[in-house]
Amino acid sequence: MKQFSIMLAGGLLLAGFAKAQTTQYKFTADLKGQGDYRLYTGVLVGMDRKTDTAKVHQGDHFEFSGEYAGKGPALVMISSSSPSAKYEYSKGGMFMPGPGLDFFISDKPVTIVGDVSEIYNAKVTGDKLNDEYNKLKEKTLPYTAKAWELRKKAAAFRAPADSNERKPLLKEAQAAADAITAIHKKFIADNPTSYISLVLLQRMYEDYELADYEKAYKKLTPALQQSAMGKYIADKIQGTKMTTVGSKAPDFTKQDINGKPLSLSSLKGQYVLVDFWGSWCGPCRAGNPHLKELYAKYHAKGFEVISVADEKASDLKEAVEHWKEAVKKDGLPWLHVLNNYDKAKNDVVSKYAVTGFPTKLLLDKTGKIIFKEVGNGDGLNAELKKIFGE
Repeated sequence: MKQFSIMLAGGLLLAGFAKAQTTQYKFTADLKGQGDYRLYTGVLVGMDRKTDTAKVHQGDHFEFSGEYAGKGPALVMISSSSPSAKYEYSKGGMFMPGPGLDFFISDKPVTIVGDVSEIYNAKVTGDKLNDEYNKLKEKTLPYTAKAWELRKKAAAFRAPADSNERKPLLKEAQAAADAITAIHKKFIADNPTSYISLVLLQRMYEDYELADYEKAYKKLTPALQQSAMGKYIADKIQGTKMTTVGSKAPDFTKQDINGKPLSLSSLKGQYVLVDFWGSWCGPCRAGNPHLKELYAKYHAKGFEVISVADEKASDLKEAVEHWKEAVKKDGLPWLHVLNNYDKAKNDVVSKYAVTGFPTKLLLDKTGKIIFKEVGNGDGLNAELKKIFGE
């Protein structure tokens, strides 16, 4: 009986500990003009993303509540499907989405009040972290509004003949975006203990030279560096270093389209293109016909392709369906693996520090990276011609 009591007490202690490691959150949003349009809500806990749905919806009033793992803050991103939150640049329903709203949740209730036509400018109140973020946004919001207005004006000049009118508007919009980047960089440098700095740095990988990005990361407190998001940043820095031209490509093993494990190292002895893509990626799919031409031209000469798909569906079964359907529809005859398999423990996209799709890396016969490209440029054509001839 005594042993049972001890075991029961231990079980209750563990249950209480597990309960203590979750955060109960609640936030309300009153957005004039939102009505019955859909409110898109994404929650980022560490590096785990999920969507949320309002528990209560009455007109322009929304109430969200739930829980997430851990005791730290989480980032929420909301946007609206209301036409008022977008810009219709072509009659018939061609819309450009406007800026969304970011804020933080914790165990303190958060309140949002604003107009759906300027959702990015809504007032957020509820805890010290949002107060801190609001002070930062006071500096960036004028530039956010300016960039949005300029983008809308530029969208009116879509035809090739309108380039003279469009270019200066886009240039001015980029200047506003650059001003926001500068403000965020200064905040990160001046506030190494703030969770906001961690979130901003995670988002701003493309805005730094690698050495400066690593320097900014190393200025963060050890607690932030050891968080899930901090470790993600560290992995991205390491991945970038490991995937520069001249480096040995990191090996990986993933399940292929036939359900069998396939390792990159098994392809040594051939020139291998590692192609990061996804069924959801328009530019990736648009570039597939040309990649098929290159494969048909050079495969017999020792050129192989292994496509690493990274699907956005959180459900693995759904991700597999989207992946296989895209491979079949596009008629892609080369090797394929899916990053979503065991992604939590073996994330190839993170290992290779991929930030844009498509990303292509060409490896020589020893597995060394000899070419790297983001997007669908002409560089790969030139590299293959150099290796194999016409």
